[in-house]
Amino acid sequence: MAPASQLAEIDPWSIAPNPDNPRRYFNEERLDLLRTSIQEVGILVPLIVYQSGETPNRFVLMDGERRWRSSVDLGLHLVPASVIERPTPLDNLLRMFNIHNVREDWPLISVALSLGSVIEQSDETREGRLADMTGLTRSTVRRAKRILSLPKYELELIQSEAHLDRSKQVHREDLYLEIESAVGVILNELPEVETRYSRERIIRQFAAKSEEQSLVAVTDFRYVGRLLKAMREGFVKRPTVIDAVSELIENIHVSPKDVFDDVAAFGYAQQQVDRRTEILIQELRGLVGAPLSSGLRDRLEILRSIVDQLLEQDS
Repeated sequence: MAPASQLAEIDPWSIAPNPDNPRRYFNEERLDLLRTSIQEVGILVPLIVYQSGETPNRFVLMDGERRWRSSVDLGLHLVPASVIERPTPLDNLLRMFNIHNVREDWPLISVALSLGSVIEQSDETREGRLADMTGLTRSTVRRAKRILSLPKYELELIQSEAHLDRSKQVHREDLYLEIESAVGVILNELPEVETRYSRERIIRQFAAKSEEQSLVAVTDFRYVGRLLKAMREGFVKRPTVIDAVSELIENIHVSPKDVFDDVAAFGYAQQQVDRRTEILIQELRGLVGAPLSSGLRDRLEILRSIVDQLLEQDS
């Protein structure tokens, strides 16, 4: 057994992966590239391991899982490793976070699941404190906690695709973050909807829209917020919005943009015109008494004609 903090050559088959590695999922294409590099130049950066307390001459990884996996796949007999003292379970989690924090980004699901273990073991839930403990940003901690709040079934779907390239993932974390925001707005502003549909049910129906390719982009769910804003500002009546949201939940082939366009697009457009008209009024008042160019006069005549049509249809 190598003493603590000593560099040693270790059989990769005597090393076990760290169950608390926040990374958790590994892209196969990138592993192929690493295996090729190791075949050509070997392992240049030693692994970091600690002695397993279960069996003599057995170790657990602290850093270097991709290098370890590649060495096993390539059938290497020995790998360079630095052996450190065995940490406590919580120290193990936190050291894993801080070791890997400077590397390439992990899937957010990896961060979320490991952050959940930190919360469970430390009884700490404050975002700022969790950020200090793990080396993550507060925004990452916040997003990870939102992912953890998802139903178990949805978490399993995210995990099942985490090893794939993002272009091949249907159940991506950013999809669920958009869904979670939309569902939160619905349940906060339309308690009538909550009496008919559970949060879990709405999330499942919204995720099914991605599965059925009913979305142009995951950001389509932001139209839900626009729809409810149109309701708050009086452009769309509340019962109409409740019916529209119910249809959005029931019909997985209807996108949030479809519902917004059908119910609130005209109202939203009026809101935009209202703001621009207010600016135009101020600018036109500044021209009172000044000579007008022929081009401006022609456009004002067209504007007056359109305004007359709008006022007549509304009378």
